[in-house]
Amino acid sequence: MAPLSFTSLLLSLAVFQAPGTRLTYRIRVIEPADVAPRILASGSVSGPLDSDMRLTLRSDTAEVDALFQVTPLGDTVTLAGEFFTRRHVGRSQRGLPLWEEDSYRRVVRLAWSDTAKIYPFGGTRRGTWVELILEREFAGGEARPAESFELVDSTRDLRLEAVVRPRRARVILNLVRADTVSAPRPMDLVPDEPPRVVQLVLKGRATTLVVSLTRPSSDVARSPRDRVLALDAEVVCLHVAPPDGTQQFGQICGRLNNVARQLALPTGDTLAATFAWPGWR
Repeated sequence: MAPLSFTSLLLSLAVFQAPGTRLTYRIRVIEPADVAPRILASGSVSGPLDSDMRLTLRSDTAEVDALFQVTPLGDTVTLAGEFFTRRHVGRSQRGLPLWEEDSYRRVVRLAWSDTAKIYPFGGTRRGTWVELILEREFAGGEARPAESFELVDSTRDLRLEAVVRPRRARVILNLVRADTVSAPRPMDLVPDEPPRVVQLVLKGRATTLVVSLTRPSSDVARSPRDRVLALDAEVVCLHVAPPDGTQQFGQICGRLNNVARQLALPTGDTLAATFAWPGWR
């Protein structure tokens, strides 16, 4: 493959980061049959152009977890897949199930709307395969993630999820003491931007805090499956400190799922933080 010129690379990056473009993964899971291949499941995942797709496929004897990522290159696109598989290989002398685990990576380059055929169990053409089509289209506003799928074979377990690493997050802060809660203080925060000062009032008493948002530390030990599936992709961490910066009060980490999480402060109050996807822009 010929190397990309610097200009081509800049154009590709510009397309990749361009707002208002929606990426769609269209997928079918197929297995061979005596007369014609049989569709086990079909579905789609869509979102911003930097969306990944998480795929989980399970049967009684095998499990496949995969994360697909795309890199646009002009009229073509590079599709990369990280796979983690488990196969049932028998039973121990005590009758316990024995599983064989494996992980691997595959990369292919194709044109938009072409079909990529993927054999998730390492290349055997006698087993189940996945057909994946990548599409892109203009979106009038910010493209939010969405998933839909249909499971034809009830003996299989299929899950499709859009994986979007948040560029910003909606953070709602409250102070709590006993049964008293302060008025909510919503903020839009960007990971790794400079800290911001926020003031919360509870029972007429003002508390000033310095907050900043980061992504989870990359040096945290993760299992092979967690790494393949990027299970921390939607996790952010809120760092909380006093205005004088003498020490950190601590941090609150969580997914963008509208669930409140708490941090005890030295003042006797509890800081509650709720993380959510930001509104439309």
